[in-house]
Amino acid sequence: MLLKKTIGIIIILLNIGGIGFLLYRAGLMVKEKYFKKEPPSPVAEEIPPAKEQGPTIPTDNIIEDEDDLLKDMDLSDLDNLDLDDFK
Repeated sequence: MLLKKTIGIIIILLNIGGIGFLLYRAGLMVKEKYFKKEPPSPVAEEIPPAKEQGPTIPTDNIIEDEDDLLKDMDLSDLDNLDLDDFK
């Protein structure tokens, strides 16, 4: 009987603590949303706008020559390929 009452009291205390935590989090959200202090805006100094530069394209060869690409390919699997299946 004493064990049953003790466990019941512990469960009630944990539930009250959980409700208190939820109220605390809700209070923080309300405080952040409605009572948010905005920092004073600094005096805007006039800064000349930067000139926009277009994208730079590298001058080196991006795509290798076709001969080099074909040299690395293994074409032996294409010998027994039946092209009638692709119609």
